[in-house]
Amino acid sequence: MANRSGISQGFLTRLSRHQGGNTLAIVAAAMLPLTAMIGAGVDMSRAYMAKARLQQACDAAALAGRRAMEGSSMSDSDKAEAQKFFDFNFPQGSFGTEVFEPDIDSKAGETTTVTVSANTAIPTAVMKIFGYNELPLNVSCDAKFDVGNTDVMLVLDVTGSMSGSIDDGEEGTTTRMAALQQAVRDFYDVLGAGNENTGRIRYGFVPYSSNVNVGDLIPTEFMIGGSTGDTWTYQSRLPVYYYPATPTTSTCYKIYNKSTCYTSASDANNASGTTNLSANNCTKYGNNRYPSNGSNPSTSGTAPSTTTSTSYTYAMFNGSTSAPSGSTDKKCVRKEVTTTTTYTTTTTAGSNTTFYQWRYTSMAYDVTQYITGNAITNPAYIDGTQSTWAGCIEEADTDSTITSTSSLTIPDAALDLDIDLIPDTDEERWRPYWPDVSWYRLSTPATSPSSPSSSSTNWSSNYGACPIAARHLAQYATRDSSPSETAYSSLSTFNSYIDSLSPTGYTNHGIGLLWGARLMSPDGIFANLNGEAPNGFAIQRHLIFMTDGQMNIQEKNYDAWGINKIDGRITSTSANATTLTSINRRRFEMICNAVKGKGITIWVVIFGDAPDDEVVSCASSTGHKFESDTAASLSSNFKTIAQNIGGLRLSQ
Repeated sequence: MANRSGISQGFLTRLSRHQGGNTLAIVAAAMLPLTAMIGAGVDMSRAYMAKARLQQACDAAALAGRRAMEGSSMSDSDKAEAQKFFDFNFPQGSFGTEVFEPDIDSKAGETTTVTVSANTAIPTAVMKIFGYNELPLNVSCDAKFDVGNTDVMLVLDVTGSMSGSIDDGEEGTTTRMAALQQAVRDFYDVLGAGNENTGRIRYGFVPYSSNVNVGDLIPTEFMIGGSTGDTWTYQSRLPVYYYPATPTTSTCYKIYNKSTCYTSASDANNASGTTNLSANNCTKYGNNRYPSNGSNPSTSGTAPSTTTSTSYTYAMFNGSTSAPSGSTDKKCVRKEVTTTTTYTTTTTAGSNTTFYQWRYTSMAYDVTQYITGNAITNPAYIDGTQSTWAGCIEEADTDSTITSTSSLTIPDAALDLDIDLIPDTDEERWRPYWPDVSWYRLSTPATSPSSPSSSSTNWSSNYGACPIAARHLAQYATRDSSPSETAYSSLSTFNSYIDSLSPTGYTNHGIGLLWGARLMSPDGIFANLNGEAPNGFAIQRHLIFMTDGQMNIQEKNYDAWGINKIDGRITSTSANATTLTSINRRRFEMICNAVKGKGITIWVVIFGDAPDDEVVSCASSTGHKFESDTAASLSSNFKTIAQNIGGLRLSQ
């Protein structure tokens, strides 16, 4: 046999040494790997472009879905909105991809975060000749609110007009208060609870009317009443009593039809010019029953004026002390004993005193026990009536020279308008509001206890309004949770608090805005609560101011500045409601200017009635003010604010 191996080796050897056809062979041998490399590049480039577009669609869907969310987790409509954005950015079949359905839902364990994922494949154009028919494409993304550390103070108008009806936006009606309560719930559902890692969110509340209920939040040392024996003066009343002097008695004998008083019955009987009586009529005369049917004894005067009491007895008939008898008319004498009592008035009760009436005047009361919140005996009553401090306050001293055209700079003397006031003197301290001891007088104070001033009755709810207690900024894990902070954990839940809002009183926007700012200021008496967040990052501060009406200041109203008609703290006691309102509108502008100066963002929400111009202009910008004429639009505006407070971002 021939040596095939040798033949083969000889051929290859000769071929390898032969240079004439090597180039063609080399090119032919290289075509296969070159084709694979070029094909892979083409297919990978197509896959990269498809995945980039797919990722864009994923991101757009996640952001759109989170933006659409109005609750604590995704609804079907939210998912539909996200799907719409996904399909717009990556229509089915783009780049020849296989049909697929993106997965859109709330993230497990973090329902306020939207998560989107998509899995598909793109067919290869070249690499399929090497057995690679498709390339997988997988994307995922999350979207969430990036709120950082955010403090939100809700300053809410709870005046009497909030009990009125309004269109609910769904062909029905509801009360303004019910609409506000739902809007605040919706606001929370959009903004959420936050957490210490991704951003702390705290919610505070200041319900206001003509006053605010902040007494329980103010440290005791900053209140009049914080030191034993502290007193504050109220437009009140004190009881007036009277007691009798020793009565005096006089005895007189009179004969019928003569006014002369005789010292004895005989002298009267011997008088001339008398008129005789029958025995029967003489008996009646002796008992003061003739000639008219009088009383026995007869009295005159009312204590504490001088009083008299006169008793009558038969004395003599024609000189005889025996009972009258016979048919002949004769002289008739009776005995009159008159007791006269005079009285002295006093304001001090004693064992022999009787209550007379009330004197309405300024009264200084010890408020040490009152500000503890325990029931105490009301000093303006004498029947043991109890009184308990609800928590509203009277403001620190102010400047009564402020007018409706004053500069927006707060005067130094207007301590009450200082957002960061830290009291050190009684002029700077807040005072307990005490409507239970307060009355409006119809005339000037009496000059002596015996001459009381006229007065109207004690306050109705609107004229002496005190809203429910304000709340410090606090975290709420859910609407059904109490505040997370240990110091506030005994308070009711977010929902329960909102449900307790109740309309009452007149409208003073300034007191609400002022205390909303005080409760979130990083300075002032609450600096230790608001200075910095535990995670060390900056705090965004947002004040949401909601009102349904215009400023309404009544000169006879008892509010945080007393009763201006009597106290005259804001302006002259002669000022009417129109003047008072215009001055308070300017004071509101001063406060608003100061709040903005502290870097606090102000959102203004008008509900229903036409607002005051200065309230609208108090918003941080035109984009920070909203008007609502239905319950539905109010909720929508609160949701929009929540969405704008939180910034949407992709977290994956």
